[in-house]
Amino acid sequence: MAFPDPKTSPAGGIAFGNRAEILPGSPLPDLNSVGGAAYGAHIKGDAASDVMAILCNAGVMPRVDAVTSMRSVNHPSILRLLDSGVVHWPQDDTHYYAFAFQRPTAPRMVQHIDQPMLSMSEDAINHYFVFPLIGALVELARTGMVHNAIRPTNIFWRMGSATAPQLGECMSASAGFGQPALFEPIERAMSQPRGRGVGSHLDDCYALGVTIAMLVLGQNPLQGLDDEAIVNMKIDKGTFNALIGNRRISASHVELFRGLLSDDARQRWSPTDLEQWTHGRRLTPKNSDVGRRAARHIDFEGKEYWQVRPLAAAMAANVAAAAQMVESGGLDKWIRRALGDDDRAAALEEVKTDLKEEGGKITNYEDQLVTRCCIALDPQGPIRYRGLSLMPAGIADMLVDASLTGNHLQALSEIISNKLVTLWVEMQKDAKVELVPLAQQYERMSGIIEKSSLGNGVERVIYELNDGLPCLSPFLRAQYVMTAKNLLPALERVATSGNRPHEPMDRHIAAFLAVRDRRSDGAFSALSSQDGTKRASALLTLYSGLQNRYGPDALPGIGQWLSPLLEPLVHRFLGKALRDKLQNLLRETATRGDLTALSRLVDDPNRIEQDQQQFRAARMLYLNIMKEIAHLENKLAHRDAVIRNTGKPMAASLSSYLAIVFVMLAILRAIWQGISGSLMG
Repeated sequence: MAFPDPKTSPAGGIAFGNRAEILPGSPLPDLNSVGGAAYGAHIKGDAASDVMAILCNAGVMPRVDAVTSMRSVNHPSILRLLDSGVVHWPQDDTHYYAFAFQRPTAPRMVQHIDQPMLSMSEDAINHYFVFPLIGALVELARTGMVHNAIRPTNIFWRMGSATAPQLGECMSASAGFGQPALFEPIERAMSQPRGRGVGSHLDDCYALGVTIAMLVLGQNPLQGLDDEAIVNMKIDKGTFNALIGNRRISASHVELFRGLLSDDARQRWSPTDLEQWTHGRRLTPKNSDVGRRAARHIDFEGKEYWQVRPLAAAMAANVAAAAQMVESGGLDKWIRRALGDDDRAAALEEVKTDLKEEGGKITNYEDQLVTRCCIALDPQGPIRYRGLSLMPAGIADMLVDASLTGNHLQALSEIISNKLVTLWVEMQKDAKVELVPLAQQYERMSGIIEKSSLGNGVERVIYELNDGLPCLSPFLRAQYVMTAKNLLPALERVATSGNRPHEPMDRHIAAFLAVRDRRSDGAFSALSSQDGTKRASALLTLYSGLQNRYGPDALPGIGQWLSPLLEPLVHRFLGKALRDKLQNLLRETATRGDLTALSRLVDDPNRIEQDQQQFRAARMLYLNIMKEIAHLENKLAHRDAVIRNTGKPMAASLSSYLAIVFVMLAILRAIWQGISGSLMG
């Protein structure tokens, strides 16, 4: 997805996505969503389009990875997603994600869930409300899109009118984030809102069932209760009895509610079942053992428990007492004798044995023991570990929140490294085969999270699990960088902001690139080095490669940001003249922002080798000169011996020379005298 330039049209709209423009001066507070504020918008080239935009809040991750699926949804009872993308918001000079939707044709069904509803006949409810929304669920199932935000406050419909209701948007926040516990199945309701993750189409059917029940009853049957009380009532009585109870409703709706509000997902009606129901087919839900009560209670921390689900929740809230109860054998006896569930008792024994085989009293042993026992007791429930309660599908969203807030990051890492997701999958029954890919994914994540090198660890796991997540580096959060192509332009803006850190790299940038740009992965071992020269060289190589692949051609801010870090690369050259020359060229090239030229300048193998050769030659010359100097200094230190040793052969040579001269003179004189005598005789 291309990173948009903050272009403002003459009409005052700010462009985002492919054709959408948001109108900052036209807020629509009545259409605000859980994930962001609503504004007027329009689609370029379509002046008649009736559009609204949702500007997503900072810190709430939108469902960007579901954009393709949602764009393919086309049904009159679902707000149509028209466009999406990153938008530069001029008011605070920050980038946000935004969605452009078809504007609803009616107001919200209700403003809050405790608001009374208009009394309507069974036929009117079915014809004007139930049947259109069943069609919407069938369409969502066709595209593979799970809504996870079906509730009366997110449905646009004028009660009593012939206009079809419309499901509101579900994209501006993570799945289930804004959904009250009333509309979530028990296992998801027991999870933290950010830890629910994307559910299934059966969860949408459940939420629709609760919504229809409120319309049929004309009110919220559990109004005034908080989420914890609602969950406890559902566990104790079952959702159908908690909501419908002995209230008088038609037999047709009783059948519908028993199908939609089944607490056993295996027995709950699917969109296909609903479609068959609209065509007159009668479906009778089967009985299940969800909510099964024991023959006698078990005491735990002063309270009586008759069911495993509330007991598991209580155990997770009091780990020390729960661990003592497990290890004493009291829990096992209750399950076998009072509950009569040998399978569950066997699962409990299995997790206890496996944990001890892994190391006995390991770190956080009691937390792990209780978590594993809770999974064995309540397999469909959430993973409960060290104050967290989350579905495996919600770990990805929780990691993002933990990274932004600093809360629970270590506990989440331990959930992954201790392979609790794998255990959760193994404890499932009918859906185990479908969940195998989830277990395999988290097995791979457990290997990554144990690596401490740059480009690995929990940071990498965050990006591996969240396809549409922007880079969470603290100095890039205002830029909303979604792809490797966006990274360098964003860093350039940071570089020129006057508030840049020491270097343009941290663990989040490294992990982001390792996942979003696989060609960058090889650079991170060198980036993890304690050697400043190797680290600077690897950083320059990494960013010059990105510039070559994605541009832009000039990055003067980044060039000058990197320049001080590259000084050690210049100083490794041994020739002073060359160093001085490179120092000047470094400043000049950095100002131009050509990272490839910078790399060639300070990291050219030929230049490095030539410098080494010249150094070796200069070194040999230096050594030879030093040897000669040492030789001469030695002679000067022993002058008398040198004179003697040098004088003797010189004197002998001189004497020999003089002797030869005198002999020659004597011979010549004798010859001359002989010749003279002969002439005179």
